[in-house]
Amino acid sequence: MSTVPALAGGYLTNTNQSIAFLRNPSQDAAIGITSLYNNPAGSAFLSPGFHLSIGLMNVKQSRDVTTSYAPFAFGADNGGETTKKFKGDANAPILPSLQFAYNTANKLWSFSFDFGLIGGGGKCKYDNGLPSFESAVSALSMIAGQYGFKNSQGTPSYKFDTFMRGRSYQYGVQFGAARKFFDKLSIYGGLRLLYVTNNYFGYVKNIRFQYTDNNYYTAREFMAAQHDYYKRITEAGYIDNTTANAAHAQIDQLGYRLDDLSGNIGLNCNQDGWGLTPIIGIDWKLNDHWNFAAKFEFKTKIRLKNESFNENTEGHNLEKYEDGHKVEEDVPAILTVGAMYSPIKQVRINGGFHYFFDKQATKFGDEHKKLSGGTWEITAGAEWDFTKDWTLSAGWQTTRYPNTDEYMRDISFATNSNTFGFGLKWQINKIVAVEAAYFQTIYNTYERTQADYGSLAATAVRSLGSTLPAGVTAPQALAAQGLIPNADFLAGTDKFDRTNRVFGVGVTLDF
Repeated sequence: MSTVPALAGGYLTNTNQSIAFLRNPSQDAAIGITSLYNNPAGSAFLSPGFHLSIGLMNVKQSRDVTTSYAPFAFGADNGGETTKKFKGDANAPILPSLQFAYNTANKLWSFSFDFGLIGGGGKCKYDNGLPSFESAVSALSMIAGQYGFKNSQGTPSYKFDTFMRGRSYQYGVQFGAARKFFDKLSIYGGLRLLYVTNNYFGYVKNIRFQYTDNNYYTAREFMAAQHDYYKRITEAGYIDNTTANAAHAQIDQLGYRLDDLSGNIGLNCNQDGWGLTPIIGIDWKLNDHWNFAAKFEFKTKIRLKNESFNENTEGHNLEKYEDGHKVEEDVPAILTVGAMYSPIKQVRINGGFHYFFDKQATKFGDEHKKLSGGTWEITAGAEWDFTKDWTLSAGWQTTRYPNTDEYMRDISFATNSNTFGFGLKWQINKIVAVEAAYFQTIYNTYERTQADYGSLAATAVRSLGSTLPAGVTAPQALAAQGLIPNADFLAGTDKFDRTNRVFGVGVTLDF
């Protein structure tokens, strides 16, 4: 349920830590204060003195899920359509980053500090909830039909109120030092303190089903109306007390079960935790034309503690957000390697490779084991000093996630993508430079089909008190009882889509 995960990089990992990255994502072997996150060992080759970089980014994302599920046709506001788009908007108005380094006069040591948002960085909301929310309600319509709710088509339509909002910030403070050897080799060691704070707020409430008078009732309102009906016809002499008592008992038996299934669900959970990330790096400045670098960030062990004020979440797969739970949410280890080639002094060509050890980063409920491997990325880019004071940059990054159908969730997902960035740097004088960049990610659509969407058919079978014969699936069993038209009726398909764009401005000081 992370809200603004992975502006670039593996799950829960932001690698865009400077404006230089936005204008050229291939920074793994670049040398400069703005490349301190990507190539910390390269800081040893900066000039003696102080170096400071400050960046501000504005991020706008969308995360949309388009779901096709036959019971959506029962929705009173869906116009009989079985396909519905659930739109999520995520924004981070200001995403800051700061890099600082001091290089000693003997040109051997560089002591550095880096601050940035390593993961998260904003808020995301779904004004109309998520497909996993509505699909559960739509499936309840069929159960409600068995409990007395009816319309002219048999299965009653439904209405409900829903909303989802999340906020996530992962603050990283990194300290380290790089030591130069033989004027060509630099080795870096550092430690990052990572603090994580999340909040999730959402609900599904006021679930109502259509009755024959075309009004909509909650299960409890329906029970009250039915009890009142049988009381009136008993008083009028149409039925005797024995028949009335039997009817009242049946209303309670069925109504309380439906009321339990369709009760309000409220999620309000705060999470916080921290971890430490050891980091090592190496840079080999072969000559004036070639530079090679590598970095390894160890896995960060994170255990988030929940403080929750939830309502009726038990049995709804929300154990991750129960009060007092400690939630495993490790940040994966990262290996990066890069090369920079400068055919002439004014031109620098960059290339890099990243691997995120996602499958080894423990997640709550062993979710990490559902991945097919780790995320990997390839980057390429170039910079051109087209005048003494102006630099033009552009770059590309492709990201491939180890997604599987079992792992994908509508509440948090990323899909394979290609990212393009470009920008300008203006060296105002020997001390001050300013830069600006634009960064756009184009995501692939990920499609998943489930024969029993969200296991809702299995839930319906249990709710009706039925058992499954050997070799019979839940959808087949419901179809055999005439509760659904056919076994494919409760199959569903999700299409996961994202957008991402970032603007950034920054200033660097060398003195």
